[in-house]
Order: sequence, then C-alpha cells, then structure tokens
Amino acid sequence: MPESFHDGWVMALHIRDFRQSDAAGLSRLSEAGHLLGALPARDAGVHILAGLRDGQLAGAIWLSLDGETGMIPAILVVHTSGWQSDVRELIAEASLWLVSRGAARIELPIIPQDKNLLSGLLDLQFKADERAGIMKRTMQVRSVA
Repeated sequence: MPESFHDGWVMALHIRDFRQSDAAGLSRLSEAGHLLGALPARDAGVHILAGLRDGQLAGAIWLSLDGETGMIPAILVVHTSGWQSDVRELIAEASLWLVSRGAARIELPIIPQDKNLLSGLLDLQFKADERAGIMKRTMQVRSVA
C-alpha cells in the first residue's frame, strides 16, 4: 500500500536518477506517454529523474540549473487516469533536487490546461506567469542566523 500524504494525494512512484538501463522504457514512454513541455536535445546537459511503478518506468522529468534558477523543461508520464499525481510527484522531487543544489527559483515552461494538474501546481506554490507562458516558484530562503 503506497504512503499517503496529509493533503490527500498518494505517493505511488519510486523516483531515482535516470540510468542507461531506463533508455528502452523511455523510448516506449515517449511514444505513448503524456508529455508536458518540450524534450531537450540529448546533448543539452540536463539531469533526468526516473519515476518507477512496480519496477517499470512510469515517468521522467528533465531538469537543469542555471545560476539560481532551476528549469524543468519536460515531464513525461504514462497516460493513466492518475497521471496528474505522477506529474506532481516528479515536480516535488525535482524541486528538492534543484533546491539542494542552490535553486532559489524554479521555472516550468508550461501553463497546464488540465484543471487538476494546475490545482496541484498551485498547491506546490507555483504561480502562473501568463505573459511568459510559464509556471514559476520562488523558494523560501532560510536564514542561518
């Protein structure tokens, strides 16, 4: 039974760094999955986190860090009835990865049309920037003093 969070969504993915052995699953996923954003070029120097369910690749998220700005150019998930939860989980984990490496802001270059996903991103404290067509999140900075 998956671990539940207090706000009602269920953590169903095991998220880890992408491995070369995930490449075949990623190829299959890119043919039939739900893509948000645009896949970066293979040589773009981005980091990929893989989301697995029952040992199978169920999602992937691409991320990079430019100074204090974390970027999430693409998210790819299996197209199921709960795909929005998988996207939320991947974004939450990517946010932790980026913040641990110095990100003060995170940008997601999409504004989802799906109301459930948009609501989930708002719950994660992302805000829509309609002019730029992106979702942004400013991270809380904690003082050491």
